[in-house]
Amino acid sequence: MKKLILSMMLAAVAIGGWAANDNTLKVKLDLVDFGDTVVVYRSGMPEQTFIGKNGQFEFTLQVDAVDMAFLLQPRALRGDMEDMRVYNIPLVGGESVVVTDKEKVRFDVEGTGFYADYHKVDLFNENDQKPMREATLKYRAMKADDAVSKEEREKYYNEVYSPSFDRHQQAVIDYIKTHAKQEASVMLLREVNGLDKMKEAFMLFDPSIREGRMKTLYDKWVKAAEEQIEAEAAEKEAAKKQEAGLEAPVFTLNDLEGKPLALTSLRGKYVILDFWGSWCVWCIKGFPQMKEYYQKYKGKFEILGIDCNDTEDKWKAAVKKHELPWLHVYCPKESTLLTDYGITGFPTKIIIGPDGKIFKTIIGEDPAFYTLLDDLFK
Repeated sequence: MKKLILSMMLAAVAIGGWAANDNTLKVKLDLVDFGDTVVVYRSGMPEQTFIGKNGQFEFTLQVDAVDMAFLLQPRALRGDMEDMRVYNIPLVGGESVVVTDKEKVRFDVEGTGFYADYHKVDLFNENDQKPMREATLKYRAMKADDAVSKEEREKYYNEVYSPSFDRHQQAVIDYIKTHAKQEASVMLLREVNGLDKMKEAFMLFDPSIREGRMKTLYDKWVKAAEEQIEAEAAEKEAAKKQEAGLEAPVFTLNDLEGKPLALTSLRGKYVILDFWGSWCVWCIKGFPQMKEYYQKYKGKFEILGIDCNDTEDKWKAAVKKHELPWLHVYCPKESTLLTDYGITGFPTKIIIGPDGKIFKTIIGEDPAFYTLLDDLFK
């Protein structure tokens, strides 16, 4: 009887391709000119670093739920993304995966069980995408070429680009239908355009897939898509509040001395509202050039730094540390100022004209901001 039970357990493992209590994933990498260190990045988890030799690595990962991971060179964590090669792969416990990148053009993923199927899915997607990818590149080139007329662009879009996109979408759906019991086919949901269509495509899978271990990954994708939709809606709403020509919402906030400073007191000159925080890396990186331009066009405009999502102590310490010579005010959490101006990212710089109306909004640390200052004040 014991032998029978043991045989049944071993058979179940063989059929499923993974052990129910084994969440270990064996990873082998063969990446040309990659270096001797690889970082595994999973959202919401600490980075893991592994040492190899000449792009060859072997290590194991604990995978408690199916997830996605980025394989990166260490310099990516420092923000250096120039010529960076990034490998985005699914993580499935109880399997072995081999990632190769012999040509530095595209990488291959193979392995046991799930990964053997994923390799086939990836090849299908790569081959089927070619016409769409070629059409996309040509359409982008046409949009960037002033010599191409609007009529030519629209003709290419309607006759080539759009049909190639639709064909790829249909091919993905057809593949899912014919591989409805294959876990790896769930990865094709990333190709489906639109949240509603992705949900419809997921329902094409067999219940064993929809209710199995891939559901965790699917739920993450749905959540990410919903958050993206909400963010885009917020950006559109924010853009309405930042349109050129609108009256800039007036406010009064306390300065470094604790005294009230009203925006209206600066009427009659150009004012740059700089929404920032001591925690914002890109805000801090932009200060040297901001100070340079503040001195370059001294007297022609004023900067009003508005510190957000900070404690007053950290705000004052940052102003002192970076020796910021312009005006500063502190935005407390209970203030509605960020909503009034539709601030969705940091830094955000809003240029207000002498008439008190919004002239231009620049989001992020963008060189276009300084080009605009040169155009305004030279």
